Formats: sequence, structure tokens, C-alpha cells
Amino acid sequence: MKFFSKAELIFYAGAFVSVFGVAALVKMIHSEDPLPDALGPCNLDTGLCTLQETPERFNGATIQFEDGIRLNRRISTTLDLPKAVQNAQDIKLVLEGRDMYLGVYEYPLSKRPDNTWHSQVVVPLCTDERMQWVLKVQMKDAMGRDKEWAYLFDIDNPNEAI
Repeated sequence: MKFFSKAELIFYAGAFVSVFGVAALVKMIHSEDPLPDALGPCNLDTGLCTLQETPERFNGATIQFEDGIRLNRRISTTLDLPKAVQNAQDIKLVLEGRDMYLGVYEYPLSKRPDNTWHSQVVVPLCTDERMQWVLKVQMKDAMGRDKEWAYLFDIDNPNEAI
């Protein structure tokens, strides 16, 4: 039985650490961002996104996509805030793919006199049959503090769109 020399042991140990170090680094870079605690679903047909019970004061925050959520179309989108956070200074929507990286799409919202916030949102096409998206709401409240919550939806890619 042959024993390894000290140089061979150092080489194999270094190779082992290198391989698993690179694997850990790749996982860290490509891992999904954690979702905010305040999270809710979207209904593709109605276009309504609602929050579940949340630890924050965001209960009642809804997003409405006019005529439902569709791929590759500019959709008029309205955010309605509960009274506790209606004095927000700045709000944007951030759309990101969860299953595949397709970029990060930011949509600044503009405030209307009726205390709703509006933008035009485009959900991009994906080559997979189904894609999960997260739509984050990033807001600065009246005190300048950053707040965030999100909505999730899965959408099928129509065959003719590929």
C-alpha cells in the first residue's frame, strides 16, 4: 500500500477545496434573492395582485394590471396603497424572473391625485414553457425609509411567441 507524499496530499487537498470553493461561489452568485416577508399572489386573468397578512402596514396594497397580465405587451398598471403608507415619496416596480435570469426591469410609478400610482409594465417573453416572476414594490415612505413587498405569478409562454 502506497502512502501519499506531503506534496501530493497538499495538492489533493488544494484541488478539493478549489472545486468546492468554486461550486459554492457559483451557487452564491446564481442563487435567487430572498423574497420579502410581505408577499402575495397575482391573478393572471383579472390582473389583480393582493397581499396576504403581512407584518407591516401594507395590508390592502394592491396592484391592478389593466385587462390581466399578458406577455410582451405594455400594460397600464395601478398600485393602490393603504392609508398607512399613502404619503410615500417615491415608488417603483421591479420585475425579475425567478426561474431564469432575464434581466431586472424597473418601472418608476407616478402619483395621481386620487392617491394611486401608475406605470406601464411589460412582462418579457421567456423560452421556457412556464416562468415564475416576482414583482417587487420598492418604496420610500414619508420619513425616507426604504420599504419593500412583492407579488408572485407564474405565466405560460404561448407557443406562437417563441
